[in-house]
Amino acid sequence: MNFKKTLAGLAAVTVAAASVSAVAGAELVKIDTPKDADGREYVCSDSGSFLTVGYYDGSRDSMDGGKAIVDYGVDWSKAANVKFRFHITEDTQADFAEGENGIGGAIVVSSNSATDTSHNWNAKDWWGVNDEDLGFTAESAKALQANKVGDYTYEIVCPVDEMNSVVDDATIVQICMQDWSGVVWWTAAIDKVSVEDASGAELISWDGTGKCSLTPVGGAAAAPAAGDVEAATDSSKGSPDTGIEDVAVVAGLAAVAAGAVVIAKKRK
Repeated sequence: MNFKKTLAGLAAVTVAAASVSAVAGAELVKIDTPKDADGREYVCSDSGSFLTVGYYDGSRDSMDGGKAIVDYGVDWSKAANVKFRFHITEDTQADFAEGENGIGGAIVVSSNSATDTSHNWNAKDWWGVNDEDLGFTAESAKALQANKVGDYTYEIVCPVDEMNSVVDDATIVQICMQDWSGVVWWTAAIDKVSVEDASGAELISWDGTGKCSLTPVGGAAAAPAAGDVEAATDSSKGSPDTGIEDVAVVAGLAAVAAGAVVIAKKRK
């Protein structure tokens, strides 16, 4: 076990637990996000989160003015599962393997209407990955599990239910993966975000560059071009352009931080 890295993780967790004003720094790969002709983002990306805009009618510009106005024609009432697939970058895999399974955060399916904010930034948490080859076991008490689907590649399946379903007459729909680990010795890149119906059929998806599987309909802006993956991570904190109300998700950070270093299986 790398003692210096363990100390660094403990320090980061302590800071996070002491203050929930912002999500702890993390190391997701930041991409060059696809934008519309006005420079609004179809996907928001920083070192702590990867967010896709599934729908936005432009009515929340005081909070979400940087997000593209877009309609992909998805019937969100059919959404049954959201999936995030990600991998640990090759240059940090060795350090990740020594890092006490120090990864975790939340999957957010957020929606609002003009009269209903009950499903704003509703999150389901996860901590650690299940990877028998590395001797890693995710925390079973968490709502979600990150399961191995390839070498250093993991997938989280987030059910869409009463807690996080899309509200009627939604003005915005956002799907986000957040990392709350606060560590600095690994980086992870998103490979795919997908939404499926109850039969497993894909309703919509985005690849790791932010390119969507669907073209906007109606009067929406032109289809987003694929962005280029930026191989560096930034030092920004929190979720990207989520709006003032969205920071409520950090209320659960202290609980995550408190158990962050208690991983189901320690590596020797």
